[in-house]
Amino acid sequence: MVEPLIPIPVDELVPLVRRMEWIPQLLRRQQEELIVSLIPFDDDWLAEQRVKVLADSSLDKFLHSRFWTESDFELNLRRHEALRRFAHQRFGPGLEERFLEAQGGRDEVIYSLLRVHDPGLARELWIRLEEGEVTFAEAAQQFSEGPESHRKGVMGPMQIGLLQPQELAQLLRGLRPGEISAPCSISEWHVLVRLEKLTPARFDDAMRETLLNEELDRFLQHRVQQLLAGETPEQLHYDSAV
Repeated sequence: MVEPLIPIPVDELVPLVRRMEWIPQLLRRQQEELIVSLIPFDDDWLAEQRVKVLADSSLDKFLHSRFWTESDFELNLRRHEALRRFAHQRFGPGLEERFLEAQGGRDEVIYSLLRVHDPGLARELWIRLEEGEVTFAEAAQQFSEGPESHRKGVMGPMQIGLLQPQELAQLLRGLRPGEISAPCSISEWHVLVRLEKLTPARFDDAMRETLLNEELDRFLQHRVQQLLAGETPEQLHYDSAV
């Protein structure tokens, strides 16, 4: 098959890559492709993937539209699955233990927030909320001084472990759904929060894949940083017999 003609002179490619700040992305892709080269695939699996990807398109048309060679196509067929297999072998052992060590940090929370600078106003609003004179949504929309006022105070869903500052997560952990906290001081704010919903995270197949993807991302980012710093990353390894 004829090598596709890229409509940019080769001597202009590197300066373009440099100016567009694509070097980290290219290094990451290079590392991904090194991993792909380690993972064996049987012919039946590859044939099935070719059919899925090409659908009704011819191979020549598919390659021409992307300026790819057939080798590029074959590598791209294997890429996603190869990275998945590598991540499972490299990071799978002990994954559930690491999930449990996070102590519920991946639980999903939805809450309502109202924050003001005036402690007197915070206490007055808390009393009005407790007595049912105003709803939390109304109070947050009218009085909250943060961007949550545009959402009537509602925040989330989000992982509770990602909440900042950590005092907010601790505060929500102590509430029952629908319960409003007494006014408290967090940083420069006086806040009221109501827990709407807390959904415990489960270590199911979807969570496993999420954690493995995060581990793989950190692994690749670290290798890229090493390369950018002129260091040599550890040699990649994959045991095809496992």
